[in-house]
Amino acid sequence: MSLSLTHPAGSAMQTATAASAWPATAEAADAELAHLAELLAEAGVTAVPAVGVLAAPALAAVPGDTTGIRVRTTSNPPHALYVIAAGRLTPHTTAGSAFAHLRPRIEAAARPCDGCGAEAGEPCNPGCLPAPTTD
Repeated sequence: MSLSLTHPAGSAMQTATAASAWPATAEAADAELAHLAELLAEAGVTAVPAVGVLAAPALAAVPGDTTGIRVRTTSNPPHALYVIAAGRLTPHTTAGSAFAHLRPRIEAAARPCDGCGAEAGEPCNPGCLPAPTTD
């Protein structure tokens, strides 16, 4: 995955932008991960914490997903919360941003699946192809 830079690497602007946006240290990223765990708990999502990782097995990335979504931090810059879902890695600078990214999946988990008939909160059956939606 490539990240596009808005300022030349190493420039004063790029350094200032990076310093203001991303957690400054691995500890700060871990604190954001802990805050994300709190936000998920408040939303009724079970999150399984480990060192530098937060797993949300009940949040399916795609229909038929049985592993759920993981959020990781790294010990090397750029420090961020990396949401891993359906083979895609999405960096976020704050717990709030990562939570907003996960909100549609949280809401979807609260609804039953029309494709396979899974009840709300239950994972879709493997190979589920839900009916297309327009929303």
